[in-house]
Amino acid sequence: MNKVETMNATSRKDIADILEKLADPLLPHFDQDGPGLKFDTGGTHYSEKTRQMEALFRPLWGIVPLLAGGTEYKGLESFIGKLKDGFNPKHPHYFGETNDYDQRLVEMAVIGLALCICGDKWLSYFSELEQKQLHAWLNQINERNIPRNNWLFFRILINHGFRLNGLAYDAARLKEDLETVHSFYRSEGWYVDGYPDQVDYYVAFALHFYGLVYAKTAVEEDPDAKIFIERSKEFAQSFACFFDGNGAAVPFGRSMTYRFSQVAFFSAAIFAEVEVLPYAEMKWLVVQHLKHWMKQRIFSHEGLLTVGYYYRNQVYTEGYNAFGSPYWAFKTFLLLGLPEDHPFWLIPEKAPSLPEKKLIAPARMLVTRDQSNHQVQLYTVGLHCEPHTHCDAKYEKFVYSSVFGFSVSKGQLNLRQGAYDNTLAVSLDPERYYKMRYEKSAYQITENYLATEWHPYDGVKIRSIIVPFTPFHFRIHLVETDKTIYLADGGFALGFDIDGADMQKNMVMEPEHFKVNNGEHQAGVLDFSHHSQLEFVYGEPNSNIISQQTYIPTARDHVAPGKHILIHGFYGAMMEDTLAEPSCSMEENAVVLSVGPNKVSIPKLLLDLETKI
Repeated sequence: MNKVETMNATSRKDIADILEKLADPLLPHFDQDGPGLKFDTGGTHYSEKTRQMEALFRPLWGIVPLLAGGTEYKGLESFIGKLKDGFNPKHPHYFGETNDYDQRLVEMAVIGLALCICGDKWLSYFSELEQKQLHAWLNQINERNIPRNNWLFFRILINHGFRLNGLAYDAARLKEDLETVHSFYRSEGWYVDGYPDQVDYYVAFALHFYGLVYAKTAVEEDPDAKIFIERSKEFAQSFACFFDGNGAAVPFGRSMTYRFSQVAFFSAAIFAEVEVLPYAEMKWLVVQHLKHWMKQRIFSHEGLLTVGYYYRNQVYTEGYNAFGSPYWAFKTFLLLGLPEDHPFWLIPEKAPSLPEKKLIAPARMLVTRDQSNHQVQLYTVGLHCEPHTHCDAKYEKFVYSSVFGFSVSKGQLNLRQGAYDNTLAVSLDPERYYKMRYEKSAYQITENYLATEWHPYDGVKIRSIIVPFTPFHFRIHLVETDKTIYLADGGFALGFDIDGADMQKNMVMEPEHFKVNNGEHQAGVLDFSHHSQLEFVYGEPNSNIISQQTYIPTARDHVAPGKHILIHGFYGAMMEDTLAEPSCSMEENAVVLSVGPNKVSIPKLLLDLETKI
């Protein structure tokens, strides 16, 4: 099974059919000798027992809304049976006593969802004793320490679900957790996920998602519910810009193996009956996003979701990504909580009209799209993530693309292993041990440019100024160093699926302009410094989350001790896109950059490293 048919995915039945086709391949994999499902291998920071539990719980994010909307999934009894065993402390497959910061606390959240959106239906599957066991096992979350981030909503959903169903709950915990979540809020609908410099999709598919579930099920006068609703309306205005005209979202940050959960925020808004955008536009976003994902190579031969992004790939994943983890994508099916006769299902889809450029200051992002709406590019500054894998690649590159994806390093021994797309890699050795930006850096962001500083080594300071003209952008690098260093400025990673020798026929190598195409897309680099060495770096296979093989147009330099300025241009575009001629000129008080008739002036003061940003 490689694809799921979604041609007319507009009615509730259409969306439910997609869910069932994705869930059905799970049914043969209930483990008779374990607590959940088992259908693959792979290590995580939690045990095999917990990995099986996760695979049992995660599909319920879609199955529970289906039940809430009036339809019982045919495999529900099998899931319920395993849950009953797991809640029973006398059963061999008891889920166990949890610890602080335990992965099992994460999986509890979907039972909280069930209690919130269809408590009576859900509890009807459990006897009085089994309900007590369910409550006792879930209540452990009130006795454990959990991270001060989106995990707080797991406890909020559970206590809120207890409250809605007349079960004992921790009112003080609920109040405290809601107050802490509010402390993550910045402005314009944007939160940080606990850490002050970390902004990613967890804002959408976690913090806002759970907030809308809470708002839908809270009493009308609940002040927290009102706050969550108003923030979601603000958030939608900028978050919708993450999606291109094909329904694809920009991959960025951690947990990309959750795939089509990228659009789960809009499913939650639909379910909560909060018109953060017109219903027709939200429907278009959800439906087109699902159609886009069902065309990708994300399934095993049995039809199971694999760990990866556009293809099975564990290179870039997190330490908490097990075989059942991708089923968090089922959160997108929350809109099935609306019954068949809800007016939403009769609304025709309408593509939203989105701006070509959107500055999101609280998220430190500038989102742009090409004129044909085929590609969205996300420019970021000042973001930082500490406790997870490949955070430098996932948060601190200059630009991320809905078409070209991003790459993660498989090693630092050379540029091929590093696969340094859309970043500046620096080394003290001409061939080995390159590193890219990874630090809490000074930054500046405007509608016309982004500037950031970092210090790859003692005695080395680099300021990078990024000027978008999507699908083209300029990079100005100001370098101050007390030692000789080597730099590699990588562009968009172009995927290909033919033998390398054949691919070379698609390469054009001019003195200051290298470009390559794969028949559908093109990528290139231009040198405005007039001394850089241009080349195509063949990224190590499976380093890119979208394409299994890539070429990365790259500008290389080495600089002696002193101050230097490097100016490069990069583009990643569709083959049919006509790219206007870029130019760079020095004037008395500014550097003027242009692509066709569009111009941006960078004040010379910003080009002085003594000037603070």
